[in-house]
Order: sequence, then C-alpha cells, then structure tokens
Amino acid sequence: MRTSHIKPMFSKPASLSRSTPWHDVIILCRKCGKKRRGGFGPKHKQPLKDILRQELRNIGQRRGVRVMETSCLGVCPKDGITALNATTPGTVHVIPIGTDGAAAVRTLLGDHAVADAKGIEAA
Repeated sequence: MRTSHIKPMFSKPASLSRSTPWHDVIILCRKCGKKRRGGFGPKHKQPLKDILRQELRNIGQRRGVRVMETSCLGVCPKDGITALNATTPGTVHVIPIGTDGAAAVRTLLGDHAVADAKGIEAA
C-alpha cells in the first residue's frame, strides 16, 4: 500500500465540544405523550412539554433548562408520562396526567431549582 507524501491541509479534531447555556436537560418519552394526547394544562389538552416550558418561563428558568422528547424510555406507565432529568439520570419519574406545571418542575428539578429561580434562598 502506498502512502502519500503530501500531508492533508486540514486535520479532523479528535472530538468537538461546545458549551451550552443549559444547566439541566429534561427528557420526556415521546411515545407516552402521543398515547395520552395531552392531558395537562387547565383544559387537560396540552402536552407536558408545553406545560413544562411555560412553567419554566414563569419562574425565569426557560433558557437554563432544555426540555426535549426522545423515543420510548421503557417504563410505559398507564396514566402518566415518563420523564427524567439528564443531570441526574439515576431516577426516572412518572408524571401523572393532570399534574400542574409547578408540581412537574418540582418533581424533575427539585425544590431548590424553583426556590432559587424566585430569589428565595434554598435551605
């Protein structure tokens, strides 16, 4: 096998990385959301993703938390949506249908995140 004596002009870096503005990433099961066809909000017709984003916007954390959907997480609850905080992947949460946005954010991010966002020092 012959090798070229000409070196390439550009070399590929070993890995690419970039900082993000997010300090938390919430992952929701898309399959659970489609089966429930909403179930959240005042009229129980909005998807959990929209309710979480609205609540994060209300507490001033919208840009710091990424909410995204993924394929099936494998838990498949009967009356809820599977979700997890990717910052702490050891715990998978089931958010029951009809849960309000504030309770869902507290479940996924913890009480300290909501308290810090409102300017109240966490204990």
